[in-house]
Amino acid sequence: MTEKCLFCSPEDEDIVVQNEFCYARWDKYPVTEGHMLVIPHRHVRDLFDLSTEEWHATLSLVKECKIVIESRASPDGYNIGFNVGRYAGQSVMHCHCHVIPRYAGDVENPTGGIRAVVPHKRLY
Repeated sequence: MTEKCLFCSPEDEDIVVQNEFCYARWDKYPVTEGHMLVIPHRHVRDLFDLSTEEWHATLSLVKECKIVIESRASPDGYNIGFNVGRYAGQSVMHCHCHVIPRYAGDVENPTGGIRAVVPHKRLY
């Protein structure tokens, strides 16, 4: 039996913004307040499988997510990222981009940002 993809059939009420190629929703397990996901409508494994149109639409929707987030909160920065493959932390094998608002004080020392995925490489 094939496992149902969590991102292929979103409920209408889960979609916050969308365009022709992708949609955005609130992350169900947010890292910070306002954490959103941008997800292509077409089932593709990761960002390297996106068409050029999907790539541009995804980044366009990331900008729209920023507007939505800032209508509700006042973040001090953002981490934007894709996990590609199990060993990079991808747990849902349907391409999705994390839009994670960051707030002063949400971690003790934010130096290194996404480099912190490999803790001993974080500080340089």
